[in-house]
Amino acid sequence: MMGDTVVVLGGAGLVGSLISRILVQYGYDIRVVDRRSAEHERGFHQVDVMSPFSNTEQIFKGAVAVVFALPESAAIHAIPWVVSSVSKNVVFIPTCSVQEPFYKALKDASPLQPFVGINPMFSPKLSVQGRTVAICLEERDSPSTFIEQHLMEAGMKVKRMTPVAHDELMALCQALPHAAILGFGLALARSSLDLESALEVMPPPMRTMMALLSRVLVNPPEVYWDIQLENDQANHQRSALAEGMERLMKNVRDQDYDEFRNDLQGISNTLGTRLSSGAVDCQHVFSLLN
Repeated sequence: MMGDTVVVLGGAGLVGSLISRILVQYGYDIRVVDRRSAEHERGFHQVDVMSPFSNTEQIFKGAVAVVFALPESAAIHAIPWVVSSVSKNVVFIPTCSVQEPFYKALKDASPLQPFVGINPMFSPKLSVQGRTVAICLEERDSPSTFIEQHLMEAGMKVKRMTPVAHDELMALCQALPHAAILGFGLALARSSLDLESALEVMPPPMRTMMALLSRVLVNPPEVYWDIQLENDQANHQRSALAEGMERLMKNVRDQDYDEFRNDLQGISNTLGTRLSSGAVDCQHVFSLLN
């Protein structure tokens, strides 16, 4: 597909820039569409996808794919505009943290439009080597797509799944840990203790939680808001987290050590063979913090 055109909506952002850099390596002509300037002015179109001006068809002329590197609501809002500007064989590639709402909106607007969702399971600021990218397809066993091939050629691993399966998994792997980290942060903010004094004595688990919280706080809030708000499955995981805390509080209130021990054993059984390797991972993290 050397020389083919790919339009990247939101291409000036972190994820859009990452996708653009990868595809440029393989000879694609990239057209970046964003409200703000991109890294490279060549092929840049300053357009607000939420209220595009008329006569934008030239942006999509000759495009084989359109990447929606946008928040979920903005990506879905842009679907009718893009559908009206491209042919039925142009591939729609959302990078949303939640994929099913986009997929359903696309199929309502253009049932035959090709769809390949991608969700990098890492920060675009990190090296891509060895990182995993979730690939969303209507059928998991469908033929390999060009974007998959290039992601793997660039050193990434891909994991195929349907949009529904993706959102269920992301509720567990993203919404749940983020909720736990944010809950820790809210509790920390309410503490009356001197944080500077705590910094001098905090053990590795506290330092790890502080690092995770800080990582969240230095990134744009909308990233984590979309993960919590847009994924219908996330509410179930937040409820499970709250129920777990209630369970712990009850055990302590009742001074019921046996139930506490049984709960920990149940968690260990759930982890199974992952328990030992997870403990090793934690030891590596703690050694770095020392």
